[in-house]
Amino acid sequence: MSQMTLSARLGRLATTPRVGARAVDAAPASANHGFRLLCALLVALTFTAVLVLNTVRAEGSYVLSRLEVEATALHDQKVTLADELAGKQSSEHLARAATKLKMVPSTSTATLRLSDGSITGVASKVDGSRTLTVDLPSTGTAPAKDD
Repeated sequence: MSQMTLSARLGRLATTPRVGARAVDAAPASANHGFRLLCALLVALTFTAVLVLNTVRAEGSYVLSRLEVEATALHDQKVTLADELAGKQSSEHLARAATKLKMVPSTSTATLRLSDGSITGVASKVDGSRTLTVDLPSTGTAPAKDD
């Protein structure tokens, strides 16, 4: 058969309806829409995930920078307090504070050894007409004043 007769015959077969034959599409259109919808959903979920991750990362960066500023301020405060404490612990400062409280240096000392309760040295009274009265917590009352 020649090319011409074959194409004419195929054309005639395609145009002549057969009894009990029906036309069927090779790919149904509904399956295409489902796949497209699935792809669009995946793309939307990916973009949403990226947006959420970037937002969380930006928030974490903000919190980190705020905490770094706070840590720097606390470090500065610690250094200032350490310097102030060192100044207050110095012997010169303690001597000035004792003088303000009208304390006088001791001429003799005694120490108590806690392990066995022994007393080493002799403590003597410091010259001065002032006396000191101490209210003990166990009594809870102030001592009677001499008029």
